[in-house]
Amino acid sequence: MHFFASRSALGTSALSTVLCCAVVYGLLINGQPAHGQTPLPEYSEARNLQVDDTVRVKDITFLEGERVNHVSGEGLVFGLSGTGGKAEQTRVMATNYFLRRGMQVGTVNTKNMSAVVVSGKIPAYARKGETILVTVSVVDDASSLRGGTLNQTALRGIDDEIYAIAQGPIIGGGVSAGGNAASLQKNHPTVGVCEAIVEREIGCEQIVRQGRIRLVLRNKAYSTATQIMNAINAAFPDHAVALNSGTVEIVVPRQFSQSLPAFISMVGSVRVQPDQPARVVINQKTGTIVMGHNVKISRVLFASENIVIATSESPIASQPAPFSGGETAILPRSDVGIFESGGTYNVWRGGLTVGDLANALNTLAVSPNTLIGVMTSLRNQGALQAELVIE
Repeated sequence: MHFFASRSALGTSALSTVLCCAVVYGLLINGQPAHGQTPLPEYSEARNLQVDDTVRVKDITFLEGERVNHVSGEGLVFGLSGTGGKAEQTRVMATNYFLRRGMQVGTVNTKNMSAVVVSGKIPAYARKGETILVTVSVVDDASSLRGGTLNQTALRGIDDEIYAIAQGPIIGGGVSAGGNAASLQKNHPTVGVCEAIVEREIGCEQIVRQGRIRLVLRNKAYSTATQIMNAINAAFPDHAVALNSGTVEIVVPRQFSQSLPAFISMVGSVRVQPDQPARVVINQKTGTIVMGHNVKISRVLFASENIVIATSESPIASQPAPFSGGETAILPRSDVGIFESGGTYNVWRGGLTVGDLANALNTLAVSPNTLIGVMTSLRNQGALQAELVIE
């Protein structure tokens, strides 16, 4: 279970700016509601629902030796509707494109073209002729890739060898439009996806060594590795051992020596309940906060206040005297006011679970933007019993 909060876009104008301030004081108190405070509501009735917290081993691990390989290349997108780039690199790439085809041109009009970088991943065991999806990103000043077609672009690996060829129409959901005084953009119009064809196979490392395979955990935890070991040993006694928090080594049974995929499929279908660390992740750029269900908060007194700074503009016109030869001028006039609402004090009892915390925050009407400061203060005070990760 996770608690998730995200800062929604504030409806702002030139007339007002809202600033929220929060301060947290750690006090050892009895955990009962303070005088005049509304008790925390009970956790949602969803608590009584039966939820399967187990997951398949193949969803939280991967085989050592199996890996994806990154490829990238540079190319040109044609067919844009006047949204192309006009930068120098676009003209140089377009000129070189025509020269390679035996055409000498003067100044190239690039308003319907864009210089792009194409990047993608070739999965393990990808075969020649297989189709993969790659990402196409603008590197010049083009405003949109909508309706464009990527010209044949070679995708190279870190060894500078060509492993795939990308070409075809750009698929993207971004739209942008604008005029002289306003513009509008939805999603990201300068990034799209395109198809590529694998031209060279990339071999994987040997996954069976001395009759053993290794599972690598995506999220390292000794308890999860131990659960995987015990679950596999329940089916194949004494065949699995947890080497560390991120690796489980398994002996391939003799009866599966000639049918390794069948054994790996059986191991991947085993279900375990992975451990989840007590962690709070905060993305300051987007105002997003994610908390795991093991996050606990000690007993604290929480106080917050709202400060509103309102500004208004009332420009006035200054008229010159008749026949003076002067010009009418606009003089700015600004009014600024600060309003502070009364603070409220609320008790957060010790041992709050993520569900109780969600109810408490909803009751106190704490915004995600304010909660970022609250969590930081709780960590500094020692009341947040979890790891705080700020991105």
